[in-house]
Amino acid sequence: MIRRIRDNWLPILLTIAVLISLVLSWFIWTNPARYERGRETDTSSQSQLASKSISDIFLPTQVIKTNQKGSQYLLHAKKVNLVLSLKQKLNNWKLGNISRLTSQDQGQYKKYLMQKNTIALNYPSQVSTTIFNKTFGQSINKHQLKQFNRIIIPLKNTNNIYLLSDKNMAVYRVHVSKHPQISKIKQLVNSKTEQYSVREQLINNRFMLTYPKSISMPSYSYLMNKQSANSFMTTLLNSVSSSAVTVHKKDHVTTYANGSNKRMLVNTKNGTVSYENFGSSTKGANTINGLLTKSFQQLSGIGVPLENIRYDHSNLNQRKVIYRGYVESFPIFNQTEYGAIQIKYLKSGEQKFFFSLYSLQVPVPNGAKRVELPSTKSMLNQLGQAGIKTNKIKNIRLAYEWQTNKDSSMVIDLKPTYYVYYQGKWKNYATLINQ
Repeated sequence: MIRRIRDNWLPILLTIAVLISLVLSWFIWTNPARYERGRETDTSSQSQLASKSISDIFLPTQVIKTNQKGSQYLLHAKKVNLVLSLKQKLNNWKLGNISRLTSQDQGQYKKYLMQKNTIALNYPSQVSTTIFNKTFGQSINKHQLKQFNRIIIPLKNTNNIYLLSDKNMAVYRVHVSKHPQISKIKQLVNSKTEQYSVREQLINNRFMLTYPKSISMPSYSYLMNKQSANSFMTTLLNSVSSSAVTVHKKDHVTTYANGSNKRMLVNTKNGTVSYENFGSSTKGANTINGLLTKSFQQLSGIGVPLENIRYDHSNLNQRKVIYRGYVESFPIFNQTEYGAIQIKYLKSGEQKFFFSLYSLQVPVPNGAKRVELPSTKSMLNQLGQAGIKTNKIKNIRLAYEWQTNKDSSMVIDLKPTYYVYYQGKWKNYATLINQ
């Protein structure tokens, strides 16, 4: 009997999870007012979309502490959203005058990046000053500084903070005239949070977050939510009736079209969606702030759940923005080839969206052991021994890979691994080695 339960533990757990979900749903249906008071957001896609502001999506994704000895740690707290807590406290600060200290100087840039007794809030890509102001309730001069990707906050001398841009190795000093709750910020970053030893290193002329020691990370499993392609007819094809949309099926690709301007291709095999709008305007997408603002507006109107989605990458030359799922400060890869959602504007005026019908719903226990990953140096050595030209690697990220569970199609497994940006694509380092 015990052996039979052990062999079928995953289906049993899934059944329990579904039963709990049904019970909770019954409470919601019978007493919705009570449910609304107890939760900040509803579980429906539309409620999630309505509750996600630009400051939710454009939060920094990493908190790095550099102690008084110069050692660096990536901070993570399971019970507290550390980035959100810091953001709420920094919203009460008053930031004023701004001045540029250095530019195009790797040595000086590293000096500010590695300041002792500081915390760094890192974005995965450049963010506009306008969006930073909206996120943190500030009014920094957007004409003096247009974009950056790091916020360095000294924990002792709090008269200034520093905004850094990896793009041109520029450092800007911002005067702080009011900094309430600094003691609570110190308490947050010095509390018993889980921390990983890290080091900002210059690799191939770019600063990358590296892991000097082998690292142990948990795996996760989630129940999966799948949206119907029909749910996007209103938001993307502007049609409330399926009779107004032409449908063509070929192999595992279904094409939906509303006239000659809008087309949606759904891959029923892997659940990905490609949407094209030939008659829309791409005006305003030619500046970093315009690109990010416009893409967020359209991200909010697609109709996909945004619960775990964060801003992840932008390329102004290609006029594209990628939004990606995150789990506890780490990005998720392999959900689609492009991330969770990609929004792109072509010079011809065409808009393109790429996204998935699948999203993470609720975590389920998986009983998996923690995964041991090598140090960054060891990982790069393994790649070099496999014939990979490591001097061509443009970026390195510790991440989770989206994998279909072998025992249940309802479950997605998230496995920790390294991803490297090589030959124009993000690739799992283990896949590169095996190839």
